[in-house]
Amino acid sequence: MSETRLNIRISPEKKDAFYEKVKQEGKNATDVLIELIDQYLGNKVESNDIVELRQRVAKLEELVLGETAA
Repeated sequence: MSETRLNIRISPEKKDAFYEKVKQEGKNATDVLIELIDQYLGNKVESNDIVELRQRVAKLEELVLGETAA
């Protein structure tokens, strides 16, 4: 797939805050922006956070239902 570059203008403060948050979360700035664009366009894309939460809920359900059944 071919790719292209997108340039935007934002304040230096907003840019610094964005990169700091991306760094704190251990993410890649490009991936975060692509995910936001996909969400804005209505593409069905689940963020890694949502996928992780679904997995954690499933594990908790196993623990709770497993203990209840015993």
